Amino acid sequence: MSKQNQDELLHALAQQNNAQKKLDRILYIVLPIMAFLISMICANLNWQSTVATFVVLTIALLAVGIKRIPLLLSMLLVLFYCLLDNLLSYGEFKATPFKMQTGTMLSFMVIIYFARPRLDQLMRNSQA
Repeated sequence: MSKQNQDELLHALAQQNNAQKKLDRILYIVLPIMAFLISMICANLNWQSTVATFVVLTIALLAVGIKRIPLLLSMLLVLFYCLLDNLLSYGEFKATPFKMQTGTMLSFMVIIYFARPRLDQLMRNSQA
């Protein structure tokens, strides 16, 4: 590979890295706001559930969207949290609130997980 080709490749990689860093900075602001709004919708009927849902969902969205941990692992952790939250909020397992909370949290995690590569591509194209 010639020196010029190597320089072009390194320049393209540097641009891609800069675009990913910019997107990470944007997502560090947007994802907690999104988690706050979602937690207001899907938390159970007490303030402890709302606060804990916000914290868990923020961590899960940041892990999936920025740190890119495996989706299945983060889904299992959220599923465990929703089960624990349901049991602590109601004293027994109630299926309807569990399905609503779990479904909402998992669906937004999946959306962020699959949107991240497309967002990277959009950031690269906007800089070109």
